[in-house]
Amino acid sequence: MTTFHIAIFLLFLLVASSEETDMWSKCDCPANDPNYDAAQDRPPSARIAYLISVHNRRTIQDGAYLLKALMETSHPGDTAIILIHVDKRVGIASRDVTAEKEEEENQFLYHDSSLKRYVDACFAAPACTRNKRNAMNSKSSNNATILEEHSHFSPEWSKWSMNDPTLWAMDYLTHHTQLNRQHGADQSWDVFINLSGDTLPVVTAQRISQLFEPLKGPLGSTNFVTSASCVTGLIPTSIFDFPKHSMKRAHYFQKDIPKTLSYVDAVTGTWKKDVETPIYFGSQWMALTHDFVEYVIRSMEHPNGLGNVLKETLIETTVLMTDETFFATMLMNSPTFKDTIPQLNDDGALESYPTMYSLRYERMDENAPNAWGEYTSSNPLYDIPTKFGKATGGEGPAKPWGPYFLGTYDLGSIRDSGALFVRKVSWAVDNNLVRMLPVKSTSGRKDGKLEWDELPDIRWPAELGVKIKDPFVWKKKRKKKKKKKNR
Repeated sequence: MTTFHIAIFLLFLLVASSEETDMWSKCDCPANDPNYDAAQDRPPSARIAYLISVHNRRTIQDGAYLLKALMETSHPGDTAIILIHVDKRVGIASRDVTAEKEEEENQFLYHDSSLKRYVDACFAAPACTRNKRNAMNSKSSNNATILEEHSHFSPEWSKWSMNDPTLWAMDYLTHHTQLNRQHGADQSWDVFINLSGDTLPVVTAQRISQLFEPLKGPLGSTNFVTSASCVTGLIPTSIFDFPKHSMKRAHYFQKDIPKTLSYVDAVTGTWKKDVETPIYFGSQWMALTHDFVEYVIRSMEHPNGLGNVLKETLIETTVLMTDETFFATMLMNSPTFKDTIPQLNDDGALESYPTMYSLRYERMDENAPNAWGEYTSSNPLYDIPTKFGKATGGEGPAKPWGPYFLGTYDLGSIRDSGALFVRKVSWAVDNNLVRMLPVKSTSGRKDGKLEWDELPDIRWPAELGVKIKDPFVWKKKRKKKKKKKNR
């Protein structure tokens, strides 16, 4: 290789490295493009309100990719607001105004992160965002996304506190001065979607908004409180649908959850006494209509509303997994909203969008304990090495029941699912998948192809159960051979 070729190669590495470093310093939303035509015709779309929750070093870094994907594939008017909630144990302290404390090693974890750098870049782009910094800027459009950082709660896994950030966001959005429905529908929001930081959209934010368009969108006016990882697919699962000795059913029955509740109906204002209120399982990650969100908040604000009564019941009986049961139970026990769940075909696909089997593709609950109480996986998984913990601040592998980390070997299944989002996706596990999503349609769907069809059909190799292994170290091997020779 000549000196010239070496120089070119080093220059390529330098450019690639600088691109990775600089990708967080600019907010490239479509409206920030000098050539963007605001007058161009686009299909009607819903105004989405997103909540992104992050809680540790890895999800904060992963959250930067999620925020970038939403901001840079969302056209003006598609995304009304994005709220970022940082776990209070990490917080959003700034080095500029807060004194450093030796005992708090994560004190500036968010401040020093790529997510914070990208948030600041978006704050500095009035064409992209509205916020306290540029609220009075004449260049900031009413269609620009409201972007805000918050840190109020420290959720504990499987405890009631897992619901706190979501309920806070729903209440905040319901009463938000700039997004209140009293200011007009065009300034409000239509759909609330909450996401973990280690989630990525499969398709663009613009496409998601079009699918959720309230009047004619195939997902419009539908409440998704679960995904296909639930036993009954895209609809919530009744506690009675689980086998008698299954973990979830057994746990709730052992806690003597009351079969009936008495409460004030938040819609009619009438008192309902001893109403059968079965528990339903769903997911903590949802897509909800504005009307249902308002209903939940009203029922939480009234001391005897169903939301408050159900919350107190779940806390007093010390049941776990309330983040999976609270919203699903609220929806399925509401005469007004129980019929807004997805309508499915016989094969489990969405009736109004038959290519969609999941709202969010995850791999979880695919293994079950054997006779000795051990978990055995039915499919290959990504092996999480020890060094992963060092890069992520001490995080270990996924729990035996999931959700498991996804990578390029899962692309075929993601493609089949027709899901809008995937989780868990991390730069620390497989950054190839992070770079591929979201998919943008190259054909404009004129040939009948959807974005999902453009994903490569890559799957886990059959039968072999491939495992990712550390690189072979030749020096160590050679030393061992030397010792044998000297004997």
